Parts: sequence; structure tokens; C-alpha cells
Amino acid sequence: MTQALTHFLNPQSVAIIGVSPNPSFINAILNNLLRWQYDRPIYPVNPNYRDIAGLQTYPRIDDVPEAVDLAVLSVPSRMIPDILQQCEAKGVHAINILTSGFEEITGPEGARRHRLLTDFVQRTGIRIVGPNCFGNLSVAHNYPGMAGSYPTMQPGKLSLAFQSGGLAINMVQICVDRRIGMAHAVSSGNETDLELADCVAFFADDEHTQVIGCFVEQFRNPDKFLAAADACAAARKPIVMLKVGRSEAGQRAAQAHTGALAGSDAIIDAVLKKHGVLRVYSLDEMTETLCIMHARHLPKGNGFGAITFSGGAVGLMSDLAADYGLHFPPIHEVGAQQIRDVLYEYGTVNNPIDLTGQAVYDPPVQRAAFEAMGTDPNIHTILIASGGTTCLDRQSPMGKVIAETIQKYPEKLFIRTSQMYGVLRDKAFGASDPVEPVSDLNGVPFMQGLENSLRAASALVRYAEFQRQRETRQHADAGRGETSRRAQALEMVRAAQGPALTESAGKQLLALYGIPVTQECLVTSAAEAARAAQEMGFPVAMKIVSPQITHKTEAGGVALNVARADEAQAAFERIMHNARQYNAQAELQGVSVQEMVQGGRETIIGMTSDLQFGPGIVFGLGGIFVEVLHDTVLRVPPLDADEACEMIDALKSTAMLKGARGQKPADLSAIVDVLLKFSHLCLDLRGVVQEIDINPLLVLDAGQGAKAVDCLVVPVKACLDGEPPA
Repeated sequence: MTQALTHFLNPQSVAIIGVSPNPSFINAILNNLLRWQYDRPIYPVNPNYRDIAGLQTYPRIDDVPEAVDLAVLSVPSRMIPDILQQCEAKGVHAINILTSGFEEITGPEGARRHRLLTDFVQRTGIRIVGPNCFGNLSVAHNYPGMAGSYPTMQPGKLSLAFQSGGLAINMVQICVDRRIGMAHAVSSGNETDLELADCVAFFADDEHTQVIGCFVEQFRNPDKFLAAADACAAARKPIVMLKVGRSEAGQRAAQAHTGALAGSDAIIDAVLKKHGVLRVYSLDEMTETLCIMHARHLPKGNGFGAITFSGGAVGLMSDLAADYGLHFPPIHEVGAQQIRDVLYEYGTVNNPIDLTGQAVYDPPVQRAAFEAMGTDPNIHTILIASGGTTCLDRQSPMGKVIAETIQKYPEKLFIRTSQMYGVLRDKAFGASDPVEPVSDLNGVPFMQGLENSLRAASALVRYAEFQRQRETRQHADAGRGETSRRAQALEMVRAAQGPALTESAGKQLLALYGIPVTQECLVTSAAEAARAAQEMGFPVAMKIVSPQITHKTEAGGVALNVARADEAQAAFERIMHNARQYNAQAELQGVSVQEMVQGGRETIIGMTSDLQFGPGIVFGLGGIFVEVLHDTVLRVPPLDADEACEMIDALKSTAMLKGARGQKPADLSAIVDVLLKFSHLCLDLRGVVQEIDINPLLVLDAGQGAKAVDCLVVPVKACLDGEPPA
């Protein structure tokens, strides 16, 4: 499957169908082929011309006398069926369709045109990229088959897969302007056939690709994409992704609390992190992150050093480092003293360090700073923040100092960035001509703009940590649990009579997976309530049981700390009365009398689901922490013990669980145990349950465990209607 892209990136001959002498996207592709001196046969096809750009032109593709590997076409959509038949008869291997007017047209006509293409692929086996795209480009194979106007580009390790043709052209142009070498670029368009996941899988195996950039509007086949992402992770090829169309589902009114806390986009974000995909949020951030990911090895740790020639840049970098979680440790004392020995009296030794503008012309000061950071065991990546967007002259005094340091400390990473964006020039205005201008340091293209450069630095640290964990961590089994248990769980969900399972049914589901729940008893009269409470032991909690009433407190259907038998009788009557007033049509099954768990910290564990990527698990402290501060953490199953511990540590309020202000620590191991069991539950019920809330899960002091006090389970409506789970 992945090798199908070879025909689009390294075609042995190309027919350009619909090209003319007039300016157009397909005309730009022909001009690029000629400009790059593409050395394989080119066959323009257009019945209105005998020759175009000095090349013999053919009325139809079947008039071409030789074999055609790739057909690139841009013709009105009404002509596509005839062109496809010609391509089939000619025996072409692949078709790149630039033409628009297919799936992006809403309604039956767009769907009909889309099916025409998919049926063609299935019937003939001829692969398609597009429609509604701007072509493909390969510097590695000297094939510039993408619209735009590009001079011959320098080869590099960067490959792009963009679902937006216009942005693909722009990103390639940025790479030209910034002198960032490229391997391949694919503009996939509507993805009738070959899609993003195919591109990523191809790049995972491609010898020319080391860094991958993706612009994504939708995932057509999430499982295939994640398999490709895992292949890239195994090959240590970072994927930098700009995913647009953040879902509004997270803002919807939800029956379960978790659905309002974490929408679909949050789940996608968590899935990407789990598979090592580096998500960015702007094209500028994407560019700098792609640059830094060219590093020839990953940093051994998260310590950064920064050398600047501006006090203002130091202040800005320090502020941004705090925003992005970057660690700039103090320079070790021996190195700091070496800098003080040569630095001017008005300079100060910090990290980031301002060597002052005078040091631009002072190699001994530069050398002392680089030596100090090169020998510091707590600094793993060294950022050189220059003022302007100029190349570095390798033969200049500073260029020689930097080259010497890189050679001397090969375990360290050296990154150069400018403080702002601008045109990359060989030299600054007024400077002497450079002897050997270079636009990269040890393979890493020069970066631009402090803000996005530091965002990229943060991404580099995250990716290095991901790879370290990937090597050492054994993830939990991604498969479903015991077959018999899953079958029982599915039956319990399908037995739901309302929009959600009753609390009692939800707790039975939790107990099936070994999650501790409170003791309870269903009663149907005030006298039964009093007897059950006495047998259970006061105080107790009492709650309405009705498939139609999911928000029990809102309905006046909850009584807490019931301490006597007469109170239990009165509470029963009050709860039933309130429930009838709240929903006269609701089926009232009775009242649940429950043990009242004393003490403990309120936490919430929940699941919400994305249609494509499945369940996401939310954990946080209850009460004000979740209601007001929204202090929650989202991860996707399967979880292992390390990930469960990380969820606890990632909370801003984690100190409340670990024993703040003299409190005893909560039973963290019990939380981990519940999270792991809940992870299996979520996987078993993927596609069957939309949301689950354990709210609260009361966590007692260390060694005393935890108990689910309340549980709400919301099935997928299709499952309630009797349709089988996906």
C-alpha cells in the first residue's frame, strides 16, 4: 500500500492533462518540471494545441506513443469520467487529480462524483491522489509536480503531508525562503484513495525522510493513522501536526459531567500525545518545530542554556520559558567564573546569559560562554539567540568558536534562532561579505522568533521524553478484557430502560470490574427504608432510583447523613414526592439506601468518547477543583501504572492528595488501581457507552482504599435501540 506513493513522487513518465500556455496551477507544474530539468518523458495532453513550451502535445492520452506512469490532470469535472477511461485504457499506474468539485460539494451530486472515483480505484487498482489538490513534489527524486513556482531546492530530510493544497504550496515556499531542505511534499486533497495515513506510513519507511509535517482537517482512518504514527515512533521520526477544526463538542450540554469537561478535541490531543505526535497550533509554530526536530540526536535531559547578546532578549526568554515549562538551570560555578574572568564589568552571568552587544566582536568572551555551557552536566541543549535573520559565516570568528564547540561537545545540541522573523540573508546590512554562509547548525535549520522557537524547544523535550518512556515502558494490553466479563457488561448496558443506567446498575457495572462501590439496598416503602438503614448502620445516604432521572440532586432526590429511623422514613417520603414533582412521567423504582462513607477526598473519574478515536479518561479532584477550577487530566486507554501515576501528578491540586498542610496523604495506590480497572472497562465498552461518571470516588487515607459513591453511565443511543456495537 505505502509503495503506491512512489508513482506520485518518483514517476518514470508524466502526462499533464489539461495543460495550456495560459497561467494556471497545472501550467505551473509543467513549468516546474522544465525549470528543474526533470529528466524523464513529459507528455502534455490538450486537443487544442500542437505543442506547449516546446513539447509535442497530444489530443488524448491514448495518443501518447509510450507508456505513462503518472497522469496529472486538471480538467472540468464533467470531463473526468472520459479521462479516467482513457487512463485505464492507456495502462497508467497512478492519477493525480487537481480538479475541484467533488466531495467538497455538499449534497447528492458531490457524493455521486466521489463514488465515481472510489469505484474506479476499486475496479481498476489504479491509485489516485486528490481530487481538489495541488500535486506532489519530491526533491529526492527531482520531481517538482506541485503547483507554485520553485527554483531548484536543496535536498533535505523534511517530508510534508498536507490535506490543504494551498497551505502545502505556502509551506514549501517557506522552506525555499528559509533554505530548509526537503525530501517530499504531498498535497492529498479530498483523499478519495490515498490519504494522510498512507503518506505517514510511506515516510516511516522512506530513507530520505527524517522529519514529518502534517496539516490535518480530518482523520479518514484513525486506526491506520495511529499504526503509521507508531511506525514513525519506532523509526525515531518525529511527526509535527497542525490539526484544525477543534470540536465544539466539549462545550455541549452533557448528561454526564465528564462530557462537558473534555470534548472530542481533547481526546484527539491525548491520543496524539500517547503516540508521540507533536501537535502545534499555528503554521509559524509548525515551521520552527519542524526545524528543531532535525536534531541529529535527542537531548539527554531537559536542561537548556541560552547565549544572547541582548538584555531584553534574556528577559523575554525567561518569561517565555516559564510559560512553556522550559528549564534553564544556573550555570555551574566553575564555568560561571570562567565567563566572569573575561566578561565586561557591566555584564552579568545568568542563564539565559547576556554577553552584551560588544561580545559579538569578542571571540574570547564567546568561547568562555560556550565552554561553560558545554561542560555543564545540567545543560543538554544550547540555544544561540542572534539579533537578525542572517546566515552564519562558518569562517568568521564566531562561526569558528561555534564549530569548535560543536565538535568538542558532540553529546550537546546546538540550536541557533533569531529574536524575530525576517528574510534570511547571507549577511547583515553593512557587513562584509561572508566567506562560507551556512543556514543550519549541525543539520538543524536556523530558527526564527523567540516565542515559537521556545515552543519548539519544549516540543523537543517532550519528544525526547516520549522516546525514553517508549523504550522502557510496557503499555497495558490494548485488547479487550475477559470475553465473559465483557459480554456481561454489554448485557448490563443494553438492559438500560432510560437515557442512562440507574446509579445501582452503574455501580454493578463498576463492581464487575473490581472497582469498590458503596453498600446499598433498594427499598420501596418508608418502613423498608427505616429497617434497611438500621441494618446498614447510621448514618446513611438515600437516593431516588429512576431510569429517567439522571440528575438526582437537581430533582431533590438525595438525602445525606440520615441518622435515625424516623429520619429515614421521612426522607423516603420526601424523595419520592420530589421525584414525582420533578418528572411526573418518570418510572420510580424506589429509593436506594446506601452506606455513608466517612471522610476521604472527593475525586472524579470519568469517560467520554470521540466517534473516531474512542474513549478518553478524565481524573480530577471533586468539588471546587472540578466545578470552578476545571483542574482535570485527560488520558486515553489503555493505561499502565506509570500513566495512572502521571495523571495524579499532573493535577495542579495534586498536593491535596499527597498531604498538604499536615493532612494525611490519600490512598494514591487505590486511585491507580481504580484507574487501571476503569481503563479496561472503557475499552470493553468502546462504541457502546458514550459517557461514564464516577462522581465522587471517595479516596480515604493511605492504606484505606477508595469507594465509588455515585455512578452515571450513558449508553450510545444506537445501542439502546438494539444496534450492535462497533
